[in-house]
Amino acid sequence: MLLMVSCRSAGPGDSGNPLPVDAPTWEVRFSHVLSTNSEFHLLAERFRDLMLERTDGRFRVVIYPSGQLGGERVAFEQIQVGAVHMAITGTPVLSGWVPEGQMFDLPFLFENRDHGLAVMNGPVGDWWRELLLERTGVRSLGFLDYGFRHVYNRRRPVETPVDLAGLKLRVLQNATYLAAYSALGVQATPMNYGEVYSALQQGVIDGGEANVIGFVSSRLYEVARFYSFTSITYNPITLLVNEPFYRALPEDIREIVDRSAADALAYQSEVARRMEADAIERMRAAGVEISRPELGPFAAVVRSRIRDELAARLPDGAALIATLVEEAEREAFSSGAVDSVIRPR
Repeated sequence: MLLMVSCRSAGPGDSGNPLPVDAPTWEVRFSHVLSTNSEFHLLAERFRDLMLERTDGRFRVVIYPSGQLGGERVAFEQIQVGAVHMAITGTPVLSGWVPEGQMFDLPFLFENRDHGLAVMNGPVGDWWRELLLERTGVRSLGFLDYGFRHVYNRRRPVETPVDLAGLKLRVLQNATYLAAYSALGVQATPMNYGEVYSALQQGVIDGGEANVIGFVSSRLYEVARFYSFTSITYNPITLLVNEPFYRALPEDIREIVDRSAADALAYQSEVARRMEADAIERMRAAGVEISRPELGPFAAVVRSRIRDELAARLPDGAALIATLVEEAEREAFSSGAVDSVIRPR
């Protein structure tokens, strides 16, 4: 069983209340693919510290950053079989198991990161979490505030869709991502994240797509000096736990896991906004050329085309996408996040 139990008494750092000599402890392996100065790692550390404090040291999280245990696909396979207990993974990767999740990858679906996070934390996101659990035996504890993936490259600034033509970009191995970037003339190239830096150095690829924090925390600015806020795809990232491990925990520990995950996710959202601003300043200081293109021409090339293609690929795809777009529009109007150029329609 995934539950690893040992005998212990209260020790340094505990609350001071003596524990029964047979009180169980849990050793938890937590995997993510970003570096130790990323918002992923800060979330993992906050969750680790909260669990240690709230369980009197009984729930011990060991973090494996930078893809030490494998890329996102490998980590998810490990979490399914219990070799890893927890991980951070995006819905684009998880679409290999839950293809319906590709609808969240549709280009120019959300207005801004607040809009995207609100939709993912609403009924549509809850539906996807239940579907993930049913099909894979992995539970989502909630969504991170990651934001949009933007294009970076080592050849030229991207101001119009024409500037993307011919660029060989590392793109997530996801059918909707690949279709969207291919429609924009990109040579879309799937690749493990850990290989991107060296591939840029060697000229195997021209660039890729990532959010600002990931671009800076992985030091990609050293090998790619152009970064463009293309906002083509919003990237839902989720905190995962193996369901048999989770269900085997005592009820009070499960409640602490849920509460600590929610608190760590709230913390991640808070620090991610600050980290993004700091990352942009680091990019400028490093000589990265930053561009903010008009998004309308990009959306005109891919939005309708990719929605139609995905609707044809998914069972009941048209109905699923219509439900998502309706929810996105409702949330956009209720929050006031409406833009006539890229608003979902």
